[in-house]
This record gives sequence, C-alpha cells and structure tokens, in this order.
Amino acid sequence: MIKPREVRTATDARAIVEQLQLSHVKVGAFDIDGILRGKYMSRAKFESSLDSGFGFCDVVLGWDSRDQLYDNVRYTGWHTGYPDAMVRVIPESCRSLPWEDPVVFFLAEFTGAAEKICPRGLLRRVLDRARGLGYQVYAGLEYEFFVFAETPDSIRDKGYRNLKPIAPGNFGYSVIRNSVWSDFYRSLLDTCERMDLPLESLHEETGPGVIEAAIGVDSALAAADKAALGTFSIRSKQRSARRAISTSGSCWASRSCPTADRPQSTKSANARSRTAYAGSPSLWIKPSIRCRSVSPTVRKRKYANSAGPSVPM
Repeated sequence: MIKPREVRTATDARAIVEQLQLSHVKVGAFDIDGILRGKYMSRAKFESSLDSGFGFCDVVLGWDSRDQLYDNVRYTGWHTGYPDAMVRVIPESCRSLPWEDPVVFFLAEFTGAAEKICPRGLLRRVLDRARGLGYQVYAGLEYEFFVFAETPDSIRDKGYRNLKPIAPGNFGYSVIRNSVWSDFYRSLLDTCERMDLPLESLHEETGPGVIEAAIGVDSALAAADKAALGTFSIRSKQRSARRAISTSGSCWASRSCPTADRPQSTKSANARSRTAYAGSPSLWIKPSIRCRSVSPTVRKRKYANSAGPSVPM
C-alpha cells in the first residue's frame, strides 16, 4: 500500500488514486503573489493531466489576493483576454488532507511562457544557478501570526479593526496559555505532521493572541512548498473545526498589533493584505527565513567521497 508522501511518479499518483478509490483529487498552483489557488479535479481529468498537463486561467498571474486585477502587467490582462496557461502536476508533492480524509492533494506549477513568472518556477531557476556554482541551499521558515476570537464575517463587519485576540496582553512562551489552548495547539501540530510539514517549535509569542510556528529546515524548494502549504493547512484546519477563531498574518505587516485602529490608504491596505484572500480569515503572518548553504570549497573538502551533506550545515 502506497502512502501519499511515497508518491514519486505519475504511475504512483495513479496507483494511490486507485487505492483510495477517489472520484476527485484536489490540485493547487501558486499565483503571482505565492498564494495557493486550486480546484477539485475529476479522476479522469487528473489522470490525463499527469501526462499532458491541464489548463489554468492565467488571471491568477495578473491579480492580487482579493482578485483585483493589476493594471501594470504585460504577461496577461484585458489585452490578452486572460486565456488558460498550461500547468503540470507535481507527483512527488502528494499529501493527505487530514480534514478531508481520504482526499489527496497535489501541487502543480505553470509551464511554457507562464513559467517565467511562476513563483515556483522562478525559485527553481535561482536554485539551478546556485547548484551550478556548487551550492546546495537549505531554508526554514518561521511564522508569527495572530489568532482572533472572530469569524470571517465578524472580521469584515469590523473592517479588520479592533479585533478580539484569543488571549489579551503579552505572555511570550506561556506554558499556561498553550495548556489552556492545548486542543488548538495539538490540532496544529498533528495537522502539520500529517501533511509532512513538521514543526520544530510552536509557542506563544509576545503580543495578544500571537503564536509562533517554525517549520523544520529542508532543501530550499521543499521548504518553500512547506511554507506556502503551512498557511493553507492552518487556515483550512481552523475553518474545518468550525470554531470562532481566525488566524491572521502578513509578510509585510509591522510588529504592531492589528487590533489597533490604524488609518491607512486603500493602496497600502491592499499591499499589506496580499496573503489574505476572499473567503478566508484575514492574515498577518510575518515569516523569517533561516537559510543554510554549503560552499563549493566546503563540499569539496568534506564531501568528496559522498553525494553531499545528509543534514543542513
């Protein structure tokens, strides 16, 4: 019996779909801002896509997190009519979705002309250049996010201001709070573990309702996938639990608490909310990146008789 994280080829992907007797599979690709967009796909469509790819409307490469069209883009727009771009399924990205068992999920990425601006494609090209110089790149992302005692509707009713955090005041590294909210903490840990997004640490951060989650170090491309899937899994798990809790974060946010009533222009508000998309909780996640690289000299000296380091340096 094959497990989701053991899938490596198109043949394996077909085998696990057959094994689980799935009628539909969930697939997703990253838009221009690195936000995961996707859909359910019938088994027949999915299996044919493993060989020839499938079409995905390229509007996702020309709009923001609120589906507002960018007006300064060249690749796609009203001048092209937003046609489909080709996307390939990545078999080795297969993961189970704990909240949708037994449904499995696959990442995909843009090919052809769209690959030039596909976030994942761009990262692969950067890593290929590093590899050509003799480097192996590793990274790990750490997320800090606010958790509110709100719902997606109440957040919007309040205009994203004066939100109620799940816990007031500052209490960094609090063992009391992660004990009181142990069900929530354990749920996050279990979900991330089952999706192969193991957290090396999870704790209360200083700030009202702030939590910090650090995803373990991995090769850079895998680390990027895990980082993006991490926000997806946390949001999805929270929503599926039907709790009056909303997670919130933004890669561009300041350290100040988003519960404050801060005046800001529509433009800046839109830029700061890129990771918050319609239909989900508003998110202010501030990731920090820990990178590890092995220099060509070190590799030559230390790993001349092996395929390279087994763990990041």
